[in-house]
Amino acid sequence: MAQEQLETGGVPGSGRPGAGQPGLDARGVHVAGTDLRGPAGWPARGLDWTRQHPDLTDRILTALLAIVSVLSIWLVQWPGPAHSRSPDAGAVLLALAVVAPLLARRRRADLVLVASGTVLLVYDALDYPSGLVFAATFWAVYSYGCHRRGDSQWPLAVWIAEILAHLVVARQNDPSQTVLIYLAATAFAWIRGDAVRSGLIRAAREKEARAVQAATDERSRIARELHDVVAHALGVIVVQAGGAGSIPALAEADAKKVLANIERTGRQAFAEMRRLVGVLRADDNEVALAPQPAIAEIPALIAGFTSSGLEAALETSGEPQPAPPGVELAAYRIVQEALTNCLKHAAPTTARVRLGWSAQALTVEIEDEGPPEGSSPRAGRSPGSGGNGVVGMRERALLFGGDFDAGPRQSGGYRVATRLPLNGPL
Repeated sequence: MAQEQLETGGVPGSGRPGAGQPGLDARGVHVAGTDLRGPAGWPARGLDWTRQHPDLTDRILTALLAIVSVLSIWLVQWPGPAHSRSPDAGAVLLALAVVAPLLARRRRADLVLVASGTVLLVYDALDYPSGLVFAATFWAVYSYGCHRRGDSQWPLAVWIAEILAHLVVARQNDPSQTVLIYLAATAFAWIRGDAVRSGLIRAAREKEARAVQAATDERSRIARELHDVVAHALGVIVVQAGGAGSIPALAEADAKKVLANIERTGRQAFAEMRRLVGVLRADDNEVALAPQPAIAEIPALIAGFTSSGLEAALETSGEPQPAPPGVELAAYRIVQEALTNCLKHAAPTTARVRLGWSAQALTVEIEDEGPPEGSSPRAGRSPGSGGNGVVGMRERALLFGGDFDAGPRQSGGYRVATRLPLNGPL
């Protein structure tokens, strides 16, 4: 994965929404101080453009280097003794041959460095004017440091050997100065290219780690969803079946009503589980999934518990506000889990669901009166008992920066309360 980023010249994370757009980070959120409008933003816009068009960028840079290299043969004169060989067509062809391999610098940076360095050695051995022909080879050194496919250093060793060969083939009186300059420029270009490569690899690995973490978080979310669906459905089914079985002479109409409730609950659970499993199996554009439960469906949820033998009522205060889908789902699941616990551990009892709206947050409160007098709380509802259901509700609330509280009431029964922010963490 990291190597693919290096070979294509891409920037890790550039496929994410908002990445590569002026002033936006990888999540598509505006970042202060990154406004790229106006002349001051031209360098950043230019760099962004080169990242989006790596092949075209290489063609443009190679063409510019070719022009500069050829013109410099006549226009750039270095101090020292005059060259014995005048520029001719051979000098132009060799200068172009030094630059041309750079077109493949991202794909085969190793061969590019060897080819460019070898041609430059031939050019200098023929005693043509140096000009700026050597600049392309140092760009090849940088490219190899940045885009090499592995940790093999043989192309760099070949280039250093070619530099040292100047001591033998160069026709200058003292080529040692040229060799030292070439070695220093090589070290600088290599170190810079290797640093860029290390940064790209690190960024790619961080992106992969974020993707793994996102997948883990999604699995945890689906696990919570499945727990809520299954716990709710089985709780209702067990209570209905157990209640019907405890009546010695159950009327046929009542039996059909119980069976109808069990069937309805089972079908709803099956539909939700199929939707959740579809998330795991489907590709991005494969299946149109059913919408997630929302706050507007809480009255129907309460009506279903009422038909299952739990006396539940809904109270709403304040003006309803637009809420993010995740907050709506969290509110629905918390109400569902709390009422399921009431049905399993305290029924027959009375429960109240309160939704309190404000401009900043949604307050959700679920209370029950506890089991009837003379009966003891069922297992799993003792003081201090959390269970996976309470843990899941707390995680949902904290995920959105909200508050959560659950525990026995002083007057009897149980209370679950949460406050979910509508505009970010509280």
